[in-house]
Amino acid sequence: MGQHAYYTLIASLPYLPPFEAAERLPINEKRMRERLAMLEPEDVELVVRSLEFLEWRRHPAERTDQEMVERYRKMMDATQHPILHDMIAFAADMRTIMAALRRRYRGQPAPSSAEVWGVGPWVRYIEQRWDDPDFKLKAVYPWIPQAKAYLEQGQTLALERFLLKQLWNHVDRMIQTTDFGIESVLAYLFKWGLLKQWLSQDVKAAKARFDDLVSEVMNEHQQLFN
Repeated sequence: MGQHAYYTLIASLPYLPPFEAAERLPINEKRMRERLAMLEPEDVELVVRSLEFLEWRRHPAERTDQEMVERYRKMMDATQHPILHDMIAFAADMRTIMAALRRRYRGQPAPSSAEVWGVGPWVRYIEQRWDDPDFKLKAVYPWIPQAKAYLEQGQTLALERFLLKQLWNHVDRMIQTTDFGIESVLAYLFKWGLLKQWLSQDVKAAKARFDDLVSEVMNEHQQLFN
């Protein structure tokens, strides 16, 4: 897909307000599908695979931790775009760190080296620094102490808002110096998904709508390009 086509697609998408200030989605699922129809099939596949993973809260009961680890590794191995690679890594690291904080908060011991419980490069590092308040990761992820405080205070909504804000800000930092391209499309869709998640009062229903969007986008492109 040419650079001009990416620019045209991004220009056709409405401004996304900060998720805390938004009262509604500026573009709904139907309009989003229409915009994504401008992408080439290989870009659609990349978008779908990326968003499925970046729905970092998505963890169906039927999917084991081992399957999640394998999915993460395949995604990272298949990702050629540095910005997308970074987006996936950041979301995965956040998920792993929060899993460790919740586990420790429940009074559970550090996972054994043979146990599968998280993904990414920090898993063993965290296990070895289990008794440190922030697993000695505050310099890398300065949001950990605040997330820990919200968790221990039982402020579920504040924690949700805080973590989404970290993801949102990280995406903004990544795309500050990038040209319009597939990375910008992915960043927009990721932020759109965060906004939709925040506005939805029914998390399960929001996930179901996301799954429907992914399926419909794929089906539409199969019809268009077959």
